Amino acid sequence: MKEESSISPDQQLELIERMLEESRKTVLSMGFPSMIWGGFVSIGTALSYAFASWHWYVAIGLLWALLMASAFLLVVRHDRRKQQQQLKTTSLHKISNEMWIFIFGVMVLYGIVGFLRPQNISLPYALCVVSLLVGTAYWISSSMTRYFLLRIMSALWIVCSIVVLLVPALWSPAVVGICAFLGECMPGIYFYAKERKESV
Repeated sequence: MKEESSISPDQQLELIERMLEESRKTVLSMGFPSMIWGGFVSIGTALSYAFASWHWYVAIGLLWALLMASAFLLVVRHDRRKQQQQLKTTSLHKISNEMWIFIFGVMVLYGIVGFLRPQNISLPYALCVVSLLVGTAYWISSSMTRYFLLRIMSALWIVCSIVVLLVPALWSPAVVGICAFLGECMPGIYFYAKERKESV
């Protein structure tokens, strides 16, 4: 009978430390995308209110299409450049990417359905679902990395998902815009600066 090979306590500790280090590097690599998406959503929200006050309603749709396409291209370009430099993508990084791609896909689908059938899906409800998805993703990330800042970001997005349903519909985009700045852009700047500092 063949005995199963066991891992020594020292090897287990080393494995846990390696996984934690990999998780933290993955979080830091999220800095640039968070900074870009959070910044673009905040800018888009502010400009949407300005355009609405000037009755440029058609321009609002074009603005969001341009901002989302630009943000997506910037993030993809940044990720490709990083992969070329590192020549390695960790499994945790792949899982994180898949999670955010899923969320982005759901956001786009809700946007399309909301545009085609505005009577079926209200804007506050769509924003509630999106905020809840983002908050859930940050909660999972915080569990994997033990980064307390991610737990705060998650809580902020979950609170946002409730507030957008409580305020008048006119102000629900403003709530998400503020949350995107506080819960995406600002932490993104922090993580991006930390990643740059550690890579020097």
